[in-house]
Amino acid sequence: MRLRRLLLALISIPFLCPTFTSAQIPCLGLNNGLSFNDNLVCVVPQLYGPQGLVGVPSPDINFYSGVPLITLTLTNVPSFVNASKSNFLLAANQTIAHQVATLPLVTPAAGMSFVFDKSLGVFVASNDSFGPIFSERASTIGRRRLGLGFSYQYMNFDALDGIDLRAFPTLFVQSNPCDPVQSTCSIYTHDFITASNRIGMKINQYTAFITFGITRRIDISAAVPVVNASFSAAADASIVPNSSRPGELSFDFSPPSHGTCLRTLSSALNPNYCSESQFSNSQRSSGIGDSTFRFKDVIKTWKTFALAAGFEVRVPSGDEKNLLGSGAIGIRPMLIVSRPGRISPHANASYQWNGESILAGSIVAGNPDDKTKHNLPAQALYSAGVELGMTRRLTATIDLVGQTVVNASRTHLVQALAPGLCESQSTCVNPGQPIPITTVESYTGTYSANDASLGLRFLPFGRLLVSASVLLKLDNGGLRSTAIPVVSVTQTF
Repeated sequence: MRLRRLLLALISIPFLCPTFTSAQIPCLGLNNGLSFNDNLVCVVPQLYGPQGLVGVPSPDINFYSGVPLITLTLTNVPSFVNASKSNFLLAANQTIAHQVATLPLVTPAAGMSFVFDKSLGVFVASNDSFGPIFSERASTIGRRRLGLGFSYQYMNFDALDGIDLRAFPTLFVQSNPCDPVQSTCSIYTHDFITASNRIGMKINQYTAFITFGITRRIDISAAVPVVNASFSAAADASIVPNSSRPGELSFDFSPPSHGTCLRTLSSALNPNYCSESQFSNSQRSSGIGDSTFRFKDVIKTWKTFALAAGFEVRVPSGDEKNLLGSGAIGIRPMLIVSRPGRISPHANASYQWNGESILAGSIVAGNPDDKTKHNLPAQALYSAGVELGMTRRLTATIDLVGQTVVNASRTHLVQALAPGLCESQSTCVNPGQPIPITTVESYTGTYSANDASLGLRFLPFGRLLVSASVLLKLDNGGLRSTAIPVVSVTQTF
C-alpha cells in the first residue's frame, strides 16, 4: 500500500508543480513594435529589428515604426520575407529551442549497486562495474540505499541539420513582389536583400540528482538542472538594387536598432545611403531547468540478464522563454536490459510524449489573440553499450545514445529565385531572368540524432564515484555540437 501511494505521488508531481509558461510570446510587435524582447527565444526572430525586415517611410516624415529599412517612396512601403516562402527564422528557432530544452542528462541512478550476499546475510557493494553514464542498467541501488550526485556538461552548438551555424545564407524578397505587366507597379519591388548569418548557442548545465532504493527491486530518482545559456545571432546584409534605382532603399539605424552600416554609397536618388549593414542580437539567462523524476522496477532476473521497466516524468520547471526548459510536461516509459559482470552490456528503449509548449508555436505572433502553444515533437529514445570493469576501482564505458524526433521543424539549403534586373530606372516591363540564390528553407520531417558516449568511472575511495565522458556526434540531424564533455560525482550511502 505504501509503495502504491509513493508511485501515485511520483506520477502526480508534474500536475502539482507550477509551470512558468505564458499563453503567448509576441516577439515581434512588443510595445507597438518599438521594443526588443529580452527573452532568449526572441533573439533570432528579432535579429533584424523588433519587427524584422520591413520598410518605413522617408526620414523626412515624422514617423518611425522601429525597423531598420527605409524607402524614399511614400507609398507601397516594402516588407521582406524569406524567398523560400517559409518562415525560416521561426522554424530554426523552434528547432533550436526544442532541442536545447530537451538536452540529455546524466542518468540519475548511482553508479554503485548493492547485491544480497546469502552467505553473509547482508547487502554488499558490487564492484564488477559502475554502470553507464547516459544509459540505465537493470539493477537498482539497493534497499534503503541513498545516492547523491552532481554533474556538469558544456555544449557549444555549431550546426543545425548539417548547416554550419557560423555561416549560412538567407535571401529576402519583398512580400508584395511587382508584376511587371501592370503599369501601376512600383519598380522598386525588384530590389532584394542577401545576408550571411551566424548563430551562437552555448550552454553550461549543472545537475544535482538523488536516488533512493525503496526495495531490492525498486528505486526512485530525481534530477534538477541549473542552466546557464548564452544565445547570439548576427548577420551581414546587402541591398541588391535590381530596380536599377540605387538609393531607393537604404538601411536605417534609428533607435531601436542593433545594426551598423558597413558601406555608404551615393546615387542620383540619394547622396548618402547605406547599402550594406551588420545586425546583431544576443542575450544570456540562468536558472533552474526542467526537473525529471524516475521510477524503476526490476521485473525479472535471470542467471545472466536482468529486465527492468521505468517511468520518467519531466516537469516544466524551467523558463522556456529563456530556453531554460521545454515549457511542457514529458512522459516517458522505458525498458532496460543489462547483464552483470565485469563485461556488462546494456540496452535501453523508451518513447517520450510531450505536451503543449510555446516553443512549438508561433512565437513571433504580434496578435495577442494568437494561440501560440502546440505539442512539442515526440521522441523515440534508445541506447546500447557495454561497461568494462578494468579494475575494482575503474570502469570504462562506451554507448550509442540516440533519438528519433517525430514530425519536427527542420531546415535545409535550397536554390530560391530573386527578381530579375529592371531594364531602366523608369520601367520594368521586361526584367531580366530571375536569379538563383542559395538560401535556407524550413520544412517538417522526422530525423535521428545519434552520439557516441565514451567515458571512465573511477572509485578513488569509499563509495565516492568520479566520472568523465564525452558525447561525440555521429550524424547531422537537428541541432548538434561536435563534442559535449561531461563530468560527474556521486556518493552512495
